[in-house]
Amino acid sequence: MIKPCCFFLVTFFFPSCGEKCGAADEAPCLVIIQPGRPGSPKTAEGFLSRLGDYLARSTKLPKPSLSYQNKPADALSMLERTLPDLGIVSLGFYLEYHERFGLKPVLEAYPLKKYVLVASEGNLKTAADLDGKLVMGGPLYELNFVRRILFPPGEKTAAALPGWKGTDAWLPRPTTKVSAALYQLGKGRVEAVLLHESQYKSMKTLGRLKKVEKVMESSYYPPAVIVAFRGALESAEAVSEEQRLLINAMEKISTVKDAGEIVQQMGCKGFRKIRPGWMGEIEKKYHFERGEKNEKK
Repeated sequence: MIKPCCFFLVTFFFPSCGEKCGAADEAPCLVIIQPGRPGSPKTAEGFLSRLGDYLARSTKLPKPSLSYQNKPADALSMLERTLPDLGIVSLGFYLEYHERFGLKPVLEAYPLKKYVLVASEGNLKTAADLDGKLVMGGPLYELNFVRRILFPPGEKTAAALPGWKGTDAWLPRPTTKVSAALYQLGKGRVEAVLLHESQYKSMKTLGRLKKVEKVMESSYYPPAVIVAFRGALESAEAVSEEQRLLINAMEKISTVKDAGEIVQQMGCKGFRKIRPGWMGEIEKKYHFERGEKNEKK
């Protein structure tokens, strides 16, 4: 379906109720939640079918049904109506909603990726040139993640832009349409575009970044994390057999020859266990950044 720049995030869920629902032999459902990524439910069908086939073969469970969401409002509406079991979500989604939905991180996608801010050549000399100006990009659907993790005040990777004080003065315009955002940049209608690293590389290869320069880039982060919902993994014993099979299948997907195309389309090389201590530090930075230490999400 989609090129490597389109990394899709999957959430495994069962019919809505306060506990895990459905018959033991009921096929799991999977919904893709990828705020700001390109694509549509229709264009995702081929990829979802292949992923479903792989999971069915690997787990011996019934083939899951799958769907795709890349708009936060639609994804949240779905989550409020259902009780998810497992999921693969963006790091920004996890950080924003891990308390609300009881998300527990299990695996992370690798290799780690950067985020890249681009502008027309010679237009941006200092950070103040972005004050009050429109900035487009898919990552801006997760604005708190951009402000607190990617480019907070004092971020060393943003030092390439003199006078950096953070993104608060930007006028963000989220979009799932990368080419349209770059077109607007070329017409001078927006000041900059924020891209995922895979999007930046893809657009550069396609020749879409002529007269466009990289202004700054973030540190490296996993493009996705696999999570359990509502504390299902409080202990190893708490993992249901279905959960264990699905998690193991995703962790081993990079070693399965027939699954190579699926991994490529997911924009990563595979999944590995969360690095010890790393997620806790990122959570602390996210929730404590900019004087939020007393706020409760």
